[in-house]
Amino acid sequence: MPLFIPKPVEEGGKYGYAAMGGFGFWVIDISDPANMKAVSHIDMPMSVSGTEGDNIDVTKVETTGMVYFSGYPLGEDCHEPYKDIYAIDVKDPYNPKIVTTLERPTPPESAPFTDYCQRRGSFGPKRSGYATINPGEPSQRFMPYAFYNAGVQVFDLADPENPTIEAYFVPKMSGDIPNEDGETTRPSDHSNPVHGIFVEWDRNLIWAFSNHGMYVLSSPLLGEPIIGLPKEEEEKEQDL
Repeated sequence: MPLFIPKPVEEGGKYGYAAMGGFGFWVIDISDPANMKAVSHIDMPMSVSGTEGDNIDVTKVETTGMVYFSGYPLGEDCHEPYKDIYAIDVKDPYNPKIVTTLERPTPPESAPFTDYCQRRGSFGPKRSGYATINPGEPSQRFMPYAFYNAGVQVFDLADPENPTIEAYFVPKMSGDIPNEDGETTRPSDHSNPVHGIFVEWDRNLIWAFSNHGMYVLSSPLLGEPIIGLPKEEEEKEQDL
């Protein structure tokens, strides 16, 4: 992935953050774009398979000094280690520290399985959406995350050292793909319900993109949803 930059250089931003697969976490001084330089690095705990470092959520770093680093699984049925989401303190960009890992999602008691590894498909974090294109101001407390067969998980980061899951949406699993013989089927990526999300922070809506359709979600954690067509600028000015 490219650098995750919470504030552009033109607006006074100085640091970007890099998830470099198996090469870990890096803090990059971007103040001189023609001569960017790495100022610190963490060798993240080895995860063996899948993508070890892919996403960094930087929506809270300006207010809390915390970023959230994760990879994602490539295999299905948990045939690789679970991919944690790491909370990293970057208040001192020259000395970043792993503070904790976010809670691992567990199924509700009503589910016919006790671990998402038993649900088929991939289980683990994908991404939290893209801060630079998600409209509105991101919540400084809540962080939704796409989680493959665990759907959408919403983390409460009020206590940075003890984040918890406070909401979730887990959609259905879709069917198998037919084999060439026309009689048997095989499990495939189609069994992974949620690959990505898009958050409209200004309307308190979460769009979840699955392999069988798109869902638009609301939650009391984000506030009352604002639905309907956007108003024209002229109407907004008249309202003011």
